[in-house]
Amino acid sequence: MVLFLIGAGFNIDAGSHRTSRGHEFRYPLINDVARLCFDLEPSNIPQGKSIEDLFADGQDRSSSEPMKRLTDILMDADHFIAGSLAQSGAPTCYSRLFDRFVGSHYLTFNYDSLLEILLLQRKQWFPDDGFGVPVQIELTAESILSPDRQSTSKVLHLHGSLCLNFTEFDIQGNPAEDLAWLDPLAPTQFMFDPGCLTSDFFPYARFRVGLQYITADNRVIAPVPNKGPLLVQGFTRAMYESARRLIMQSETLISVGYSFNHHDRDSFDPILRVLDESQDRMLILVSPDAKESAERIVRRLPRLHVKAIAKTLKEWATTGFFY
Repeated sequence: MVLFLIGAGFNIDAGSHRTSRGHEFRYPLINDVARLCFDLEPSNIPQGKSIEDLFADGQDRSSSEPMKRLTDILMDADHFIAGSLAQSGAPTCYSRLFDRFVGSHYLTFNYDSLLEILLLQRKQWFPDDGFGVPVQIELTAESILSPDRQSTSKVLHLHGSLCLNFTEFDIQGNPAEDLAWLDPLAPTQFMFDPGCLTSDFFPYARFRVGLQYITADNRVIAPVPNKGPLLVQGFTRAMYESARRLIMQSETLISVGYSFNHHDRDSFDPILRVLDESQDRMLILVSPDAKESAERIVRRLPRLHVKAIAKTLKEWATTGFFY
């Protein structure tokens, strides 16, 4: 079975969307983030600083503004771009990928919902079980889904999803009778809450909770240099455990649009280590900088079979996804 690992470059071939009022939406790359989240042109980023450093500086100042901006940008792109692609039904490199690798699963470091919106339209993914962990959902009264629906493709967000609320505690007792307490040892619970994207996930509605509500920008691990301490949270451990099981069941992991940045080592190392446990598994890298990424990985894990395909997803699609 083929398993995919998705990075920010996967979204680039989704293109852009311009509204009648002239507003343009697209999934941002690193240089876009500097301008959109920090009002900085790439040439004006302080010397020696990375985008990850800028997010960390914001956290040190207790400023949530950069993450809120990033959240809004991604959710706008999901609605105007992914939503439009799903509704049009026109063939794209994404639809061809889904046709070629029917039933494959996806690990992603992205926060957005491009994959889920496109796969839901094809009835290959549902939030009930499609995140790789049990998720509580709400359906609209007009629900037309089969009660025995199951996701044939799963999408695991290793850094969190903007649409997946979670709680790492449980409320015991009866709050109405002033007899309630928090249980911090309760297993992590997940709730599907697409917020402003609810119309793109019809017939699913928002699963609303009280004390357990987390705003969308706080549902994900911020892109800071040191993510290690954040990867021990309950929701992250649950995702990585599900990811590990999928890797063990797979013969090939194909990474698309992911650069294996050194700031992400704590994030991708557990994945590569599982791959490296068996000499029968292969890692395929699909991105314009695939050769450089492959060289770095092989230096650290010389037993791992790695193949580089220096193409974007759209370019790879023109080859029939040959690997």
